[in-house]
Amino acid sequence: MLTAGRPTLPYSSGAAFSRKGIHHRENEDQHRILDGSHPAVAAAHRGCLYAVADGVSSVPRGREAALLTCSKLDSFFDKDFEPEVGSLQQIISEVDWELRAEGRGLSACTCSMLWLAHGKATVLHVGDSQVYRVRHGQVTRITKSHRGGRALGAYVGMGPKISDVLQLWQEPMLVGDLFLLVTDGVTAVLDPDELLDSWWAMGGSPQRAANAIIQAVDAAEGDDDATALVVDVLALEEDAEGETTYSGKTDFRR
Repeated sequence: MLTAGRPTLPYSSGAAFSRKGIHHRENEDQHRILDGSHPAVAAAHRGCLYAVADGVSSVPRGREAALLTCSKLDSFFDKDFEPEVGSLQQIISEVDWELRAEGRGLSACTCSMLWLAHGKATVLHVGDSQVYRVRHGQVTRITKSHRGGRALGAYVGMGPKISDVLQLWQEPMLVGDLFLLVTDGVTAVLDPDELLDSWWAMGGSPQRAANAIIQAVDAAEGDDDATALVVDVLALEEDAEGETTYSGKTDFRR
């Protein structure tokens, strides 16, 4: 049994920054950070969840779709859902249904999420945002783009076929792993090495690195909305049952 009030591991630090595209009326990007900084999340012992969503600009209610998708992820930490990948897939399917039922084809967004729990990093993804992992100084793109030319081929709000195209990636994680979740407004003007350069230049601070990435998009005069979410895995510890917990110690080495 885990001790009440003890944050669930991995003990990770996440931060995000976002900006509106220079020709857009409002920012249609959204993000969500659900980790040990939230007492309710820590008490649930279900790990940490991070996500970015990009409202499809070619439909009238893209921003609302992204906002709904991110807000619905909170329900993963309720008792109604089991702490497993299938629950996250179910939440996305439910959001997809809700967007189609209420939006009548006018609401759609991308979604890329990262779940850290039980010694594993899990990514679920649909759309053209990207998730990168940095390990030992090497950047690896985890996600594939569901875009062919200018057309977005898969998105939340597309219908039942989303279960067929939703990308699932899972691997063991290590202390020192860095994850970058970015919308296409970032990747349109910056390459992966430039994202990593911001991390090193900002002294390994997730918030300063996220800010620096978006400042670089600004400097490049990126047209689209842009969001960067940076997640640093700081510590791992497993109990006898394999649950991932945080002891409160910070004497780890990178």
